[in-house]
Amino acid sequence: MGRLTLSHLTFTGTNVTPASVDFSPHVTVIHGPSDTGKSFIVDAIDFVLGAKELKEIPEREGYSRVLLGLELPTGERVTLARSVDGGAVSLYRADIRVEPSTPPGETLAAKHNAANTKNVSRFLLDHIGLDEKRVRKNGRNETHMLSFRDLTRLCLIGETAMQAEEAPGLSGIPANKTKEASVLKLLLTGEDDSALTAVPSAQEQKRLRGARQEVVERMLSQLESQLHDVAEPAALMAQLGRLNRTIDEHSMIIGGLTEQRGRLLLEHNKLQSEDSAQRSEYSDAAALRQRFTLLQKQYESDLARLEMIAEAGNLLGYFRRGTCVFCGAEPASQHLNLDCEGDTTSFGVSVDSESRKTRGLLNDLHVTIESLDARTETLRASITTKRQDALTLQKNIKKLDAKMNPEKGNLRDLLSKRSEIEKHLGLYEQIKSLEEMIRRIADETEAEVATAVAGLSLTAAREFSTEISNRLAEWDYPSAASVRYDRNELDIIAGDQQRSAHGKGVRAVLHAAFTLALAQYCFDRELPHPGFVVLDSPLVTYRPPDKSTEADKEPPEGLVRAFYRDIQDNLDGQIIVMENTDPLDPLGSESLDIRFTKHLGVGRYGFLPVAADGTSDTLASEG
Repeated sequence: MGRLTLSHLTFTGTNVTPASVDFSPHVTVIHGPSDTGKSFIVDAIDFVLGAKELKEIPEREGYSRVLLGLELPTGERVTLARSVDGGAVSLYRADIRVEPSTPPGETLAAKHNAANTKNVSRFLLDHIGLDEKRVRKNGRNETHMLSFRDLTRLCLIGETAMQAEEAPGLSGIPANKTKEASVLKLLLTGEDDSALTAVPSAQEQKRLRGARQEVVERMLSQLESQLHDVAEPAALMAQLGRLNRTIDEHSMIIGGLTEQRGRLLLEHNKLQSEDSAQRSEYSDAAALRQRFTLLQKQYESDLARLEMIAEAGNLLGYFRRGTCVFCGAEPASQHLNLDCEGDTTSFGVSVDSESRKTRGLLNDLHVTIESLDARTETLRASITTKRQDALTLQKNIKKLDAKMNPEKGNLRDLLSKRSEIEKHLGLYEQIKSLEEMIRRIADETEAEVATAVAGLSLTAAREFSTEISNRLAEWDYPSAASVRYDRNELDIIAGDQQRSAHGKGVRAVLHAAFTLALAQYCFDRELPHPGFVVLDSPLVTYRPPDKSTEADKEPPEGLVRAFYRDIQDNLDGQIIVMENTDPLDPLGSESLDIRFTKHLGVGRYGFLPVAADGTSDTLASEG
């Protein structure tokens, strides 16, 4: 977002030497005794930016024009010039510090005009991205185009406003409170009220308020009828407390029983899982046993056939040497490479070998079958045991359920009773809310302000409050952590009191923290803000709570040092401070330290030069 930077303030006239003061784009501290023109500088800046008049003082004689140098967000340097008697503002597209000798580039009206852009307010608003923004001005949702004058109350703080009892950002005029709250909301959220739709006229609004009040009173009557013969809230709260204790006791009993049931159920599930696995294994073993039985029969059949072959071979002489019983060849005519080898004894050997092999396999099978039968028996016994254990667990679970059911029933009754009591208490709360609503409907001004701040989210208010507290902590302000911004009161709460309840010194410090926190809040979130802050006398009247005003004429050194260190290190925009007390420590290279001495021939006497007759052209009544 665009920011404006003040570069200088200059007074010019026909036969006088221009009186000028430069401003650093970061920090400028103008300090010195009272009556040296510090407050007049603040007044003059405000005047060029659209204030109605400039205070007429004798020291101003001879000066006819005020020039305010500005650097726009684009980097362009311009000068706003205005006659000390008021009227329009001349815009020069250059940095001018002497009486202008050429006509201005443009002439801007000093007063804001929503229908015309040729005024200083809309010129400045356009450069910071806030032109044509609208803010609510009353509870009827009527809106007002934002003026730059609405923003000066939040960035240019004179000494009187700094110490005033009115909350920061508020003028103290009741009719303007809604609008001023809406302006603050605009800076904190970046959202204007242009989307609002105006509600009916005041007379019609009055009738609507009456109708709303009648509806609320009717609702109130209905609620009161529902609470007929119901105990008072205090008695209900006591009964609710007793119920909660009884509910806790029953809940603990049910919890213990539930825990036991859970353990039993877990064990039961484990048994079922193991039983299922063993049943599956038993089924596989039974199927395998059937296959082994078939294999055993096959081996026995093979052995029987081999025995039969052996017996038949012996009877038929197949196993004796001599004439081949298969082909009839004599031993001399038998050849090993022919189909019949002629060795009849080898056939008998083969039968014996096959018989031994088959008998060996059958023996191995017998061992395997015995092992499988033993495992099957073990599984059968285990399955029976687990089934019995599971049945026992089921009985125990049923016993626990029998104990839990009455407790659950009692708990349900208690919860139902508690729900009924809470319902009655809720009705009492609704009655309280409706009574409060009736009071607010009757108080139109309060309703308008409440409507104005309704758009300020709790998050924005909380973050802004934290920004204020953190800044005060940087200044070593006592109990800074407890300081907060209350969006309903539209004021800072410090020490459990509104800012207005404190002395003027505390009010000034809190106002300064509010203004600087608002600026940094906007800078950090790239929200629109004028870009500069001018503070007049934020510290001079402050005394810590444990110090006596008579004994301590100066503000505490620790706070003074911390304040100037903070504005140099932790503020991104431009700040100009007018103060009677010195900064104590030298300012940084990017800061500008201007000291008014109020002594002839020693440094700079004040803002305006010393007159030829030796009298001071500085202010007689301004600090």
